Formats: sequence, structure tokens, C-alpha cells
Amino acid sequence: MGEAIFMDAFTQDARGAYHWAGRIDRAYEGKTFKITLGVCGGICLFIILMSLLLGSEMLWVVLLSCAGVMAVAALTCGLFSLNAGKRTQRYMMSEEGVYFHQRRYEALFPFKSIKKAVVYPERSMIELYQKVGSGPVFVPPEEFDFVKRFILERLPDTTEVVYR
Repeated sequence: MGEAIFMDAFTQDARGAYHWAGRIDRAYEGKTFKITLGVCGGICLFIILMSLLLGSEMLWVVLLSCAGVMAVAALTCGLFSLNAGKRTQRYMMSEEGVYFHQRRYEALFPFKSIKKAVVYPERSMIELYQKVGSGPVFVPPEEFDFVKRFILERLPDTTEVVYR
């Protein structure tokens, strides 16, 4: 797709690719925080159960360690939630797919690899699912219909499209 050139406004470059920055909504970030805490809690529960089954005499150390891990995870999610709704993700959309860019994270979602698309009109968001991984496409409300149509027209016929 070439080198990405990101603009603050919804723009089209000379090659025909569209660029914009979308604000990540609070609901999506809240979902991420819940997943993080759930995974940490599940791992701690597994470790506690294993120590009970193995008859560990250091159960209190295991319990304190798990409590510490959960506290760090909760504190981290709490600190990130202070900026919830303020972070943005940059996008480039072309005939091949959607390119995501956010600080250290970059990903290309080729349209031909999308297995499912969940459309959230009220949130101006489309979540794209590949075989492994998913990515939200946050769009300025005034450009949502155009981006939705552009993406959906290029998805394979086998792609499941859900409206929520």
C-alpha cells in the first residue's frame, strides 16, 4: 500500500487512498479493559487451583502474588481509563484494504482476508475480523456512510456482515 501519509481531516491522496484519524470510543476501550482484567483473573485462578491441587504449602504466597498481579492490572486499566475517549487511531483505506496505525501498533487488514464485519452506525464504528485478530475502524460521523459503503462493497461474498 506504500508509505502512509496521515492527515487530521478525512482526505484522499493522489493515489486514491483515503486518510483520517478516528477517535476511539469509551465503550470499545471499556471492553478492552474488561478483557485485560478477565485474562489476568483467569490466570490467577488457574495458578491458585494448581497450587491447591498440588498441595502447596506456600498458598499464602501464591494468593498474595495473584492479588498483586490483579492490583497492578486494575491500576493500569484505571490509569488508561482516565484518557478513555481521547485517544485516536489513524487509518488509510485503499482498494486493497484498511491500514491501522496507533503509536507502536500497525496492521493491514486486506479486504480479501476479512471473515466478519460488525457495523455500529450509532458509534460510527466498523469492527473487522480476520481469521486471527480484529480491528475497529472509527470514522468521523459525517464520513461514516461513505466508509461503510466503501468497505462493504469490497468484502468477499463469504464475509458475514452484522449490524448492531
